[in-house]
Amino acid sequence: MMRKIGTDLCLSRSSLACAAALCIAATSAVVAGDEYKPDKALPPGVIFSTPLPDVPGKQLVVVDLKWGPTTKHSRVDHRHPGSVYVYVTQGTLRLGVEGQPVREVHAGGSFFEPPGALHTVAESASASEPASAIAVMIVPDGAPLVMTDNKKQ
Repeated sequence: MMRKIGTDLCLSRSSLACAAALCIAATSAVVAGDEYKPDKALPPGVIFSTPLPDVPGKQLVVVDLKWGPTTKHSRVDHRHPGSVYVYVTQGTLRLGVEGQPVREVHAGGSFFEPPGALHTVAESASASEPASAIAVMIVPDGAPLVMTDNKKQ
């Protein structure tokens, strides 16, 4: 089955799963000819971070995300300074970006968030089951991974 992402890119579910697996495997990868040595100061949840030599001024950051069961829906308004690709590894997530309908994304599915978009919903879709995902982010050097948005509606 092909899944359309954005307007120009179509990927199969197996291609998306393979891409996520490669990002996870990158934690032990060789980067630019040198063995990757994890930064001991990585923030909680960050499982990999490295400069992108072909995109000066940008970092590739992989983050492990976990949500407990949700009994009350609340807004989580925030933005990311770069592109974010989320691959759901367990359960079902409710994910929403301002101006788009909230989506439920099941394990094996994915979600794309454009740079600077207002992310309004990120939670487990279940009142009894947790959910988890891996986010692959392209982040400008020195930028925070998440910027809270105090303009809640």
